[in-house]
Amino acid sequence: MKHRCLLAAVLTSIAGMFLTGCGIEEPLERLWFEEPPYTNQLPEAYRKIEVQKTTSAEVLDMVKQYYKELVSQSESTVACWGEKKDTSQFWVTMVAFDEENYNVARKYFLAVDEKAWHLHNENQNLRFDSQVALDEQTLSEAYTSENERRIAIVKKLLEISRDDFTEVKHDSRVLNEGAMLANQMYERILYVLNESPALAARLAEPNGLDYKSLAFDKSRAGLYIDDVNNIVTTKVRIGDVKKLWNIKYWRNEKGEVIY
Repeated sequence: MKHRCLLAAVLTSIAGMFLTGCGIEEPLERLWFEEPPYTNQLPEAYRKIEVQKTTSAEVLDMVKQYYKELVSQSESTVACWGEKKDTSQFWVTMVAFDEENYNVARKYFLAVDEKAWHLHNENQNLRFDSQVALDEQTLSEAYTSENERRIAIVKKLLEISRDDFTEVKHDSRVLNEGAMLANQMYERILYVLNESPALAARLAEPNGLDYKSLAFDKSRAGLYIDDVNNIVTTKVRIGDVKKLWNIKYWRNEKGEVIY
C-alpha cells in the first residue's frame, strides 16, 4: 500500500510539472542515476598528476581515464576532454609543462553540467580546480597589502590559463567552450574584487569567497598560496556550493599541513 501511495505521489508530481509547462523529460531525468563515468570520478587524472613532479611522459599515460574521453595537445599543453548527457555536461583536464624540464607546471580541471540533478550527482553547475607554479617575481613583489597581492595573483592566473587554453581550444568545441567559461569565471571574480578589494581576504579562508556569478546565484572561490613551493591552488564552485577545502589538505603559511 505504501509503495502504491509513493508511486501515485511521484506520478502526480510529474503530471503537475507537465501541466505547468515544465515538460516530462526533466522530472524523469531527476529520478535516474547518471551514466558513467560518474561526476565524482571525472577529476581522477587531475588528482593523480602532481605539479613540479609528474613528467610529460607520465601525464600522457595517466591523463585519459575513460573511454569517452579524447585527447588534444600542442607542444607544451595536453588536454583530455569528454561530454555526456547529450552534450549538456562536459569536462576538461588540462596540463601545461615547464619548457625547461618538461615536468608539469600547471594543471586544471573544469567540469560544466547544465543538468546537475541526477541521483548521487554533486549538483554543481561548474567546478574549476587548478594548481599553478608561479614565478618568484609575481609572488614576492612588494605589494601594499596581502589583498593586493591576492588580486594580482588572480589576474596572473587569468592570463596564464587563457594562454594555456589557447594552445588547444581550436581542436574542440568543448575546449573552446571551456576556455570561454574559465575566462568569464576569472573576470567575474576580478570584477567582484575590484568593486570591494577587502573581499580578497575571503579567498584565503576555508569556506572561500561567496559571490554571484553571471548565470547562477551561488558561487564560491578559494585561493591557497604555497610560498614554500611557489604553487597557487584555486578552487571555484558554482551551483550547489559546499565547503571548498578538505581540512586535511589545508596548510598554514609555512606550507605545513593543518589537521
